Amino acid sequence: MKTKILITLFSSAVLVLSSCTQNFEEINTNPNNPDIAPLTNVFANVIEDITERFGTTEMEYPAAYVGHVTKGTYTTVTNYQGSPSTDMWNGTYRSTLSNVNFVIEGALENENNNLWAAATVLKTYAMQMVTDVYGKVPYFEAGQGADGLIHPKYDSEEAIYADLLKTLDEANEKLVPGAENGLLGAGDLLYYGDITKWKKFCNSLHLRVAIRMSNVDETTAKAEISKILSNPDVYPVFTSNEDNAFLAYPGDEDWIEPWTARHSSIGDDWMAKPIVDVMNDLEDPRLEFYAAPLTDGTYSGLEVGKDADIKYSRVNDLFVNNPGGSVYFLKFAEVQFIRTEAIMRGFVNGSAKDAYESAITASCEEYGIGRRDISNYIEGFDVEFANDLNQVYLQKWIALFRQSWEAWAEMRRTDVPALSPAVNSVHSGHNRPPFRFSYPDSERKLNSANVPADVNEVHDYWGYQIWWDTRSGVQ
Repeated sequence: MKTKILITLFSSAVLVLSSCTQNFEEINTNPNNPDIAPLTNVFANVIEDITERFGTTEMEYPAAYVGHVTKGTYTTVTNYQGSPSTDMWNGTYRSTLSNVNFVIEGALENENNNLWAAATVLKTYAMQMVTDVYGKVPYFEAGQGADGLIHPKYDSEEAIYADLLKTLDEANEKLVPGAENGLLGAGDLLYYGDITKWKKFCNSLHLRVAIRMSNVDETTAKAEISKILSNPDVYPVFTSNEDNAFLAYPGDEDWIEPWTARHSSIGDDWMAKPIVDVMNDLEDPRLEFYAAPLTDGTYSGLEVGKDADIKYSRVNDLFVNNPGGSVYFLKFAEVQFIRTEAIMRGFVNGSAKDAYESAITASCEEYGIGRRDISNYIEGFDVEFANDLNQVYLQKWIALFRQSWEAWAEMRRTDVPALSPAVNSVHSGHNRPPFRFSYPDSERKLNSANVPADVNEVHDYWGYQIWWDTRSGVQ
């Protein structure tokens, strides 16, 4: 049923462009071929469109930066040759924003509060991804090309983050179950109209935004996290893996999970040495699900930037040979890691140990790992809770496998693990993987008056540290 719904929605949807033609004569309008797609169809397109950001660009860039997945033959990308991909920028500004704004405006006109709020959550999600990759970006004036605003100004990360928090509060307030508050229709490919789960997704995303800014604006972060976690009736969050936000791809020839689609065309994806080494040392039961074993049953990761041979483990078929796989927006395990950190830093009350163990358990249970194996792992050397934030950050890094954009952001926030650049990097003088993507050339050519002059870009990937990246001594 899910496959049929997805294909039907996408085949019938008409993408909303950033500009539109007005005042068509009625005689030129074909009622059987509408110029404007139903809101729910476009809503479905927005969900799928965001998952495309988790495809090729993710595999080739942040997955390598965080030491999860690397290339073994086509290493020019992992060694930072050339400018970064523009897919994140173009996909968000040219497609996602235009379509999600169309849904938001239409829902507002139709007084459909739930659709307005769910679309707003998706927009917030997409915009956090963009600012986390680039830093200062167009935000308040973005996506208004149809209104003639084609040279949007750039906004600071601080201003963007403040508005993300405000917007998520508004969405949470409007998400109220009941047909009288609006239906999402068949286009809700995440939760199939379950408004309670959308509400949980909204507030779990709120926690992600708040914890990201916690090192640069602890006062606001603490207040926001405390507000959410101290009042679950008003601000419910994920409470189990059943709440996870993800899109399961149908797996047919038209709609294949993005990592699998990329791997099917290139096939050059290997497990990276950092994560394999750590998981081997910890005897982590998730390793057999992340990586394919060598002929002797062991696992070996390839150094990022190095050419591969048969001595290294491939990425498990679960992630690269699974057309019907899923793309995850946010998981319960992440919420529990945020809760752990919040307790340890005095933002909220509770047992950090219980939250930490719950996070690891949730991550392991995603792969069907049994309770006994999970307990043995949690009680093992260097995994047993030691009231050490770095330990929590490391476990979060492991759990964020296949969520490379989020893992990259967290690694820049925490500096855990403190990885080195690719071994054969074409750029010298750096002691960490890339800090950000440089702005696309199109922005410098077409919107040069607004590109921030104070954002220094070194070798396209270093220089400016994003607002919440407070690390010192990195270059």
